[in-house]
Amino acid sequence: MDELLSISLELRDELRKEIYYPQSTFDLWFGDLTLTSLTEDKAVFSTPTAIRRKVLSSRYYELIKKNLTKIIGFSVDIEIVSLEELAFAEVDEADIPKPDEDIEKRIEKEKKIAEVLKDTESEKKTLLDDYTFENFIEGSSNKFAKAACYAVANEPCVYNPLFIHGHSGLGKTHLLYAIMHHMKKKNPKLKIIYKTCETFINELIEAIKDGFTAPFKEKYRSADVLLIDDIQFIAGKVSTQEEFFYTFTALYESEKQIILTSDRPPMEIKPLTDRLRTRFEGGLIADVQPPSFELRVAIIKKKADDMGIVISNNLVDYMADRLNNNIRQIEGVLKRLYAVTSLEKKEVTKETIDGIISIVDPGNIPTDVMVDRILSATAKKYGVTVDDIKSKKKTDSIANARHCAVYIIRKLTNLSLKETGKIFGRDHTTALASEQKIILNMRTVKNFERDLNILIKEIKGN
Repeated sequence: MDELLSISLELRDELRKEIYYPQSTFDLWFGDLTLTSLTEDKAVFSTPTAIRRKVLSSRYYELIKKNLTKIIGFSVDIEIVSLEELAFAEVDEADIPKPDEDIEKRIEKEKKIAEVLKDTESEKKTLLDDYTFENFIEGSSNKFAKAACYAVANEPCVYNPLFIHGHSGLGKTHLLYAIMHHMKKKNPKLKIIYKTCETFINELIEAIKDGFTAPFKEKYRSADVLLIDDIQFIAGKVSTQEEFFYTFTALYESEKQIILTSDRPPMEIKPLTDRLRTRFEGGLIADVQPPSFELRVAIIKKKADDMGIVISNNLVDYMADRLNNNIRQIEGVLKRLYAVTSLEKKEVTKETIDGIISIVDPGNIPTDVMVDRILSATAKKYGVTVDDIKSKKKTDSIANARHCAVYIIRKLTNLSLKETGKIFGRDHTTALASEQKIILNMRTVKNFERDLNILIKEIKGN
């Protein structure tokens, strides 16, 4: 897949996570936003019309820039041009950004992929409309959180507040929407307010600036249910914490349901006032853990089936083994897999999966490749060969290299002690002994941990 096109698609995915428009509205503004050229200093995007250029440049410039930086790994200036203006403006040809291929062809290609992706959703629903309890795939890592959310959706204030925490991409937002859908179905008259913490903060700033704090307070304190996503962003914002404290208190005392999500538990949100922390901890706290291998397999099979993607069980297991960070990562790979295989009429292969994962998660390296990289880097550091490390030789330099390689393999891959031991022709007890030897050295040998971390960074490519 063309590199600039891949970046355009990935950027659109990242923007979709932060902009909660209906899909049709999102596509109106961002559906044709295309990266046409990229240098070390500047990125040029095209969009069809002048009005879209104006809106994107004035309202979303910083958001686009932030997410592009996240994708490409370095910051550049952003310029957005409209094909409409380029077509009619009398400018020197040298002033017009030169894409790597014809702009019209690029846009047409991206439109096709966007149409394919759109076909994976109901024409009458946006993606968030599908965030229901029925569509939430349950496993040991999220079972308690789902049960707590379902209890609150059925009987508001049975747990109040409900505080859900876990790393990004594990399904917290899905659970919030599931609660809202369930509550609305049971009682359509409920006044439910869902906001990201960032939106809440921005609305408060605007209300203070424009002198409309009273309507702001009335809006939030009259809610029957208040859901705030990513409440950790309130940390360090004194005025926002004060206003949210009074809003929280008013709702709580009126027996209105409060539901919060965060990437960390209340005690780890710093700086946070004690009175807010105690209120966050005063209800039920439920954590969402990274999905187990079995849950990842179930998620891949379910979502692939929904999209009509045929993937063999061996490749499902392979994807589940590599995609071990979060559910959002899995969804991103499957969306691209659907687009690529549908447009190019190809079967799903290991090579196709590897290529897509390298785009969605550039740091995600196949286990066998990572093991080879670890062995080579470790052998080089200790002045021995890879064959030496795998041999039965027990000289100090070779033994130290072997112990180090075992530890790093265990740290950077999902291989078990038994699987790790097999690499060196040894059993799991020997691998465990090597791992414990390195842990001891990190505690007792001066600069050992520092040097080991430098080696690990080198292996990871950091």
